[in-house]
Amino acid sequence: MAKLKYIAPYLCVCILGLSFQLISANSVVAKPKYLIKFATVAPEGSTWIKHMRALDKELRAKSNGRLGFRIYAGGVAGDELNVLKKIRIGQIHSAAFSGVGFGQILPMVRVLDLPFLFRDDTEIDLVHKKLRPFFAKQFKKKGFELLGWAEVGNVHLFSKKPIKRVKDLSGLKIWTWSGDPISKETFVAMGVNPIPLAITDVTTALNTGMIDTVYAPPLGALALQWQTSLRDMMALPLVHATGAILVSSRYFKKLPPDLKEMLIKGLKKTMMELTFDLRKQNKEAIQMIQDSGLKIIPIPKGKDLDEFYAVHDRVARKLTGKIYPKELLERVYTILNRPN
Repeated sequence: MAKLKYIAPYLCVCILGLSFQLISANSVVAKPKYLIKFATVAPEGSTWIKHMRALDKELRAKSNGRLGFRIYAGGVAGDELNVLKKIRIGQIHSAAFSGVGFGQILPMVRVLDLPFLFRDDTEIDLVHKKLRPFFAKQFKKKGFELLGWAEVGNVHLFSKKPIKRVKDLSGLKIWTWSGDPISKETFVAMGVNPIPLAITDVTTALNTGMIDTVYAPPLGALALQWQTSLRDMMALPLVHATGAILVSSRYFKKLPPDLKEMLIKGLKKTMMELTFDLRKQNKEAIQMIQDSGLKIIPIPKGKDLDEFYAVHDRVARKLTGKIYPKELLERVYTILNRPN
């Protein structure tokens, strides 16, 4: 669901102390000739920033100080739409985007945000691998280079009453991110008229009773403390939220060939490590959420599970031709070995 535009706020998790040791006395003073200005809403100290700082250190060392990042963390450069504007005028060169940014740059990528599309991590990784060359080509047409997929994680429903079957959503006051067509269509397909709000208004809406159901990766829910206002978490993922690191093609073209290769290889390795860490931490977050008193509602079986998967079919058909072409959806199904 929106990557459901998730990606961003839910990255503020697992605060870690960073000991960023500079490579040499020269690196303290000298600014790299090629300094990539990178923006993300992930806060300082988060797992995301820990990995990006490590990559920056590695690139500066391997390039003899020629290549590095200037990282604008915690949304100081603005939200994804603001950052996108800054990239287009050259103030920022690169950023981590989720569905918010994708929807503005290349809407068809949102096919990966369809509800109940993936069954496990193996399917997620397979589709990302198979479709990366295609999406990289499409992003290039829009003036961006796809440097790597960025993990956000599985998104779950958190509520004040158990959700075991689709009909259990009836009567719930469900939040949806304002302006996100996929999350809206998903809840409508489940018979609910969601309440659109900005992410910054969710906590207040929970406290006042305006809403009683939200969606988030476990790490995000824990970081935002949403679980303190709720009672249950649905074990069946609603969607897998995918993000990506993009860099302006205009800036990327300025890099010498060796630095381009170094950047691509470095980010590939970093994103693999980040994905591993975040998946592990999301599992730990589920245990912490359960220990805090929330009940984890088991994945439904039989007809009840089929009803949720049928929601995917209805949403996929509704948005075909509007957000992504039919051929792309069929290609995803082919990779997953599912009937079109």
